[in-house]
Amino acid sequence: MFRDLREKVSAPRRILAWALLLVLAAAAAFVLPRMTPHPAAQRAADVILWSALAYGAIRLLTFLLLDPLLSQRQTATPGFARDLLVVALYLVAAGGILRQVLDVSLGNLLGTGAIAAAVVGLSLQEVLGNLFAGISLHLDPAFQVGDWVEITGNLRGGPGRETLIGQVEALTWRTVQLRTENGDMDILPNRAIAQAVVTNLYVPSGLHRRTARITIEPRPDLHVAIEKLTLALAGLPHHPNHRPEVVVHSTDLGGAVLELRFWALGFRHGRQAAFQATRLAATVLPREGFRLMGPHGPTPLVGDPEPLPGATLMGEVIRQLGLPEHWVEDLRPHLRRRLLAPGEGVIREADPGHSLFAVHRGTLQVVRAEERLEPYTGLFWRPLADLGPGQWFGEASLLTGAPRNATVVALTEAEVLELPKEAFEASLKREPELLERLVDLMERRAQEGTEATVPREGRRTHWARQVRAWFGLN
Repeated sequence: MFRDLREKVSAPRRILAWALLLVLAAAAAFVLPRMTPHPAAQRAADVILWSALAYGAIRLLTFLLLDPLLSQRQTATPGFARDLLVVALYLVAAGGILRQVLDVSLGNLLGTGAIAAAVVGLSLQEVLGNLFAGISLHLDPAFQVGDWVEITGNLRGGPGRETLIGQVEALTWRTVQLRTENGDMDILPNRAIAQAVVTNLYVPSGLHRRTARITIEPRPDLHVAIEKLTLALAGLPHHPNHRPEVVVHSTDLGGAVLELRFWALGFRHGRQAAFQATRLAATVLPREGFRLMGPHGPTPLVGDPEPLPGATLMGEVIRQLGLPEHWVEDLRPHLRRRLLAPGEGVIREADPGHSLFAVHRGTLQVVRAEERLEPYTGLFWRPLADLGPGQWFGEASLLTGAPRNATVVALTEAEVLELPKEAFEASLKREPELLERLVDLMERRAQEGTEATVPREGRRTHWARQVRAWFGLN
């Protein structure tokens, strides 16, 4: 069986081997001249001695100077640069030994060996091409170890172009080693990399836009599908100033192609976001009554629309909000039930809003985006609070018209009940004296610590004034 010497041979044994090699070289340098007075033996001893001294000096210079300086270089190939410098030092040492010990001119030697050098160069054309391509990749480092890259070109020598995506594991003097998404190790010659189009998919300090597409049936209310899907994509981890969006990209298969655009930090974050965006699109659009288009036409819709909530459920919501029970009949026609898939956005921070939500089933989370390095570099949701059955949110936008002050995402499959502003207008205009109960609702939420933007001093008066202005109450 083959043995991996780097794994099997211990460090003390390596040190002992190098020490023994130096002792043998020194012994040969001093013993060989004493065995015979022939000049050739003397020159051989001098070559061995100077070679050992040059090797030791280069190793010492590498350990004390090159390794400390190159270890902190933020380039694609710090090890490759070290190897090139070490090879150059060995060539200089070899030239010096040939000149001083053997009295051989390096220029004459190269001149007389021009034909041999041409033959060797032709036979090593591929190797030299990879070497110089590696040097160019080092001098112009477009990526470094750990980056995810997309390489497009003639990578396998056959006709046509192909694309390969992988993470850079190493870059040597001959090859670039990529680990693919499947865990395979692909080894590409440097020449193929130098002649291909390389896209760096991972820069830790920047966001990159990614897209996914889905085709739906054309309808006059296509804007509704875009609105619903855009809100659902709020569940993708994103920065407030880089929010996901949906646009009509083109037409295909007799339908409209929607392009889902979102910003990702790192390749793996972009892949996960693409998977989630496609899942949400395939879940939300049929649920909202929009059929997806395929080669054989639109796909059928599954399921019936949700029935109007019963009086019992409406009464439960009224009690949770602390409102009069006789408001049930006023609010019930306006109450909407919304089913949510895991990871779907419910409301998004800074968006305009005019409705209140009550959690009927499942778990939701109030979240904020943050950058992390584990399990991979990307954007992740940091949960601020959990919302379960019987809890509500969005009352500030409902009662005052203020923008949403948080992002809420479905953690599990959930069902929420939505009450829009129109549901309260008739009841408030008929009984404006009940305005204080709505202010009590905001007060309870402020005491729970989820409302941090409202001043504490005189806030009830401030809220009452906002509610009156929003609902047009004198």
